[in-house]
Parts: sequence; structure tokens; C-alpha cells
Amino acid sequence: MDYRDVTVVIPVKNEPAAEKVTRNVLKTLTGSRVIVIYSGRLDLGLRHRNLKVVRQVGNGKGVACVQAAKYVRTPIMCFIDGDGTYDVGDLKRLVAEVRRGADMAIGNRFGKMREGAMPAYVKFGNRVLTVTGNLLYGLRIDDSQTGSRAMKTEAFRDMRLKETNFGIETEMNVKAKKRGYKIVELPINYYIREGTPKHSKPFGGLKLLALNFKLLNDP
Repeated sequence: MDYRDVTVVIPVKNEPAAEKVTRNVLKTLTGSRVIVIYSGRLDLGLRHRNLKVVRQVGNGKGVACVQAAKYVRTPIMCFIDGDGTYDVGDLKRLVAEVRRGADMAIGNRFGKMREGAMPAYVKFGNRVLTVTGNLLYGLRIDDSQTGSRAMKTEAFRDMRLKETNFGIETEMNVKAKKRGYKIVELPINYYIREGTPKHSKPFGGLKLLALNFKLLNDP
């Protein structure tokens, strides 16, 4: 199947698996455009006519996602982390849902998570964040913080996202719901990260929890 209607954004910060993930995307989603946006060090010994590499200006995952989106020219865009935790093949299933009419399709990491891929305290925090978002906004999802997503590019731009760091996932969920967008969630694979773990600390989790309430007053 051809994926010329898709651009995949890969945010990277000192990720040893970045090149492998990028190669897998180019190979698996044939014809897709790929944007690697990075901060820190990037070892990417790869050139491809469909690959664009962008140095991030500023810090934070949210900043990276918004900056990269400016280069997207396709009707569908995806996000996948460059740390090797996600199965690139699962993006095909998420894209299929968008092609069938979903505005945003997200991957539920708890569906097929490998043992040891996520510490217990992170699992607990994710559950709290997800349940809070579901109660406040009427969402019906099981993994609010997933970094594997596909969506209509026009929907992403309409959200006018402001969060600079990992709160970008929460903001996407809430603003998609507020705008009446169709959200589909599918179980995906989730593996142990390659390189040094970057799981959020408890204080970071509290900031994400506060964001759920902050967004009540954000259109």
C-alpha cells in the first residue's frame, strides 16, 4: 500500500535508536514523508528523498511537534517517538482508521506492552491522568499519554496547540474532544526503550494532572 498521503514526525532528543526508527518508517510506510526534528545530538547516517531533518529551536516535545508540523504538506500526519519503544508497523493501522474517517487515531500501549517496558509508578500515573481526562471531558480512552498517533493534518492545525513539553498529548486529546473530532484508539505494541530511560518524575506527573484542569478554560 502507498503512503504518499502521510507524513511521519519523529521527535528526537539524544536517541540512539533514532536511525533505526527512521529507516523502519521509510521502509514500512512506503512513499511517506518523514520529518526528524531533534535537539541535542543526532547520529543519523541516512539520506533519503522523502526525509527531512530539522534542528529544533527551543526545548520540549510539544515545541518539537508544533515546529515539525509546519513542514507537513500531506493530509495525514503521524507521530512516533524515536526511542524504539513503538512498533512502526502499528502506524499503518492508525493511518487506516484516519482514512476511514477518524480525525485522530491513537495507540493504546497497555494493549500489548512488553514486561519491563514501563515502571509501575509510571503506569499508575498514566492511569490517574487518563481517568481524570475521561471524567472531565467525556473521553473514552485507555492511554492518554501515548506518543503513537495518526491524525488529519487540518485537525492538528485547528487545535492550535500551546503545550511545550509532554503535555502536548493531553492537549491533543482534550482539544480534539472539544472540537467534536472522532477519536479512535487501538491496542499497539510497546517495547523497552533503547538507551537511558526518560520516564517522567512524580513532579512532572503532577504538572500533567494540573494541565487537565487548566484546559477546562481553554477553547
